[in-house]
Amino acid sequence: MLSARLILPLACLSLLSACSPTTPLFIAQITTNEVVEYKTLKSNRMTAAVEEEGDLLTYSALAIRDAKSEKAETLYLIGYRDEKLSAEVRAISLYQIGLVYMNRFNDQRDDSKALNYFYQVLNEFPATRAAERAEARIVTTRQRANEPVQKTSRELLAHWKPNQNLDLYQASLDPDMTLLSRRAVLKNRVAEAEELYLLALSDAGVPADIKEKALYQLGLMYLAPDNPSANRDKAIGYLRRLLVQYPDSALGNKAARHLDQALNRGMP
Repeated sequence: MLSARLILPLACLSLLSACSPTTPLFIAQITTNEVVEYKTLKSNRMTAAVEEEGDLLTYSALAIRDAKSEKAETLYLIGYRDEKLSAEVRAISLYQIGLVYMNRFNDQRDDSKALNYFYQVLNEFPATRAAERAEARIVTTRQRANEPVQKTSRELLAHWKPNQNLDLYQASLDPDMTLLSRRAVLKNRVAEAEELYLLALSDAGVPADIKEKALYQLGLMYLAPDNPSANRDKAIGYLRRLLVQYPDSALGNKAARHLDQALNRGMP
C-alpha cells in the first residue's frame, strides 16, 4: 500500500496502474468475450475521461477507470488536510475530487458533489490557480445541467471515438513518462504540466522522492520528440538538478543516461 503522502495531489508523479486492483469476475457465467469487452470499456473510459478533461491527474483518471471515486476522494482529502503543504497543493486536492465527480465518463458521476468541492476551493483558496480553474468548471457543470438530454457514461462511451492525436501509449513516448506528462506533450500543454511539477519542487511539505520524480518528468517532457515545445537546454537543466540535489536517487542512473544522450545530441 502506498503511503498517504504518495497519494497527495502530486500522486500523478508515479505510475499507479500497478497498484490499482483488478475488478473480480463476480459473475460466475461471464464469458471470455465479455471479459475482453469489459477490459476495453475500462480502457476506453480512462482515455475518454482524459480527453475530455486535461487537468485530470493520473490517480484521478485511474479512479474513474476503476470506479474508485470514493477512494480517490478519501485519499485526496488527506492531502487537503495536511497543513504542512502549501495552499496551492491543498487546493489541487479539492479540485481533483471535483474533476473526478464531474467527469461525464465516470459511472459514479455526481455533479452536486463536484460543485461543492469547486466552491470549497473558491472559498478556502481564492488566490490559487486551482480556484481559477474551479470557477471555469462550475460554469461548465451548470451549463450541462440545462442540457435537454442527459446521457449516462455508458451511453456516451458507446458513441465515443478516440482522438487520433492522443495515443497515450505510442512508442515514441518514453516508457517512464506519467500519464500527466504524456498528455501534456501530446496536447501541447507542457507549460501547464511544468507548473504543476514545479509546485512539488517548491513545496516544503512534499517529500524528496516526489521531487526527484518531478525533476525526472520535467526532463523527459522537454526531451520528448513529440513535444512541440521541446527544449534540450531545459531538459538538461532539470536532469542535472536531479543528479546534483539528489545524488542517491533511485532515478539517478536513468537521469544520467538521458542527460548523456541529450548532451551528445548537441555535439557537432
